[in-house]
Amino acid sequence: MSGTDALPNMPGWVNTTSGNGLTWAPDVTQRDDGSFAMYYSAVTNTAGEGQLHCVGTATASSVTGPYTAVGNDPFVCPTDQGGAIDASGFRDQDRTRYVVYKVDGNAIGHGGSCNNGVAPIVPTPIMLQRVAEDGITKVGGPTQLLTNDASDGPVVEAPSMMRSADGTYYLFFSSNCYTTPDYDVAYATASSPTGPFTKHGPLFKTGTYGLNGPGGADVDQDGKHMLFHANYGSGRAMYTAEITVGGGLVTA
Repeated sequence: MSGTDALPNMPGWVNTTSGNGLTWAPDVTQRDDGSFAMYYSAVTNTAGEGQLHCVGTATASSVTGPYTAVGNDPFVCPTDQGGAIDASGFRDQDRTRYVVYKVDGNAIGHGGSCNNGVAPIVPTPIMLQRVAEDGITKVGGPTQLLTNDASDGPVVEAPSMMRSADGTYYLFFSSNCYTTPDYDVAYATASSPTGPFTKHGPLFKTGTYGLNGPGGADVDQDGKHMLFHANYGSGRAMYTAEITVGGGLVTA
């Protein structure tokens, strides 16, 4: 079966001179009216910003698309902090919608591992933005959920949020650099989607079930199924896992 281009036409803010705008990290969520919203990252074409990414949005009536970009401006684009990537939608049990994303601070780092291993280390915070029912219109400003510290290496990234039956919020993320064996799938917990979040140790790391450099996890809202990737041969492969959440802890 051949694939189709889900987002064939890029908005004006995307730099399309480098391949297909160096577009990556898509996330699709279904809206209450049955239509779909997509979040994606792409290189901005603003002069002087090099290869910085920002997050855009698009909509479609079918999950397979084609998706139409929303507006002429990105959804979030803090280029003074390095841009933004890895957006992921989350709908709470009260139907309130949020988007979590990473501020891509290592894009303006000073070299080393993931371009952010040389001091001063640039923050790569994970942010939460409340949105309206359409999944796109912002409600208020963003909230910082957590950021990289000494235990995280150069980055925290790839956020995905869920809520358990007991009302605990779980924020899954990756820390350390994806080009090293230290890359992992970690998580943090809070009693509110806006935090404060408490970090926990890695759920998956090199050596867990024979994995090497796992990361980029996305959790199903059922709180039982997870997708992530890890090194495999000369590339990366996708893996699935069944997880159990409860009491502020995750096991797999």
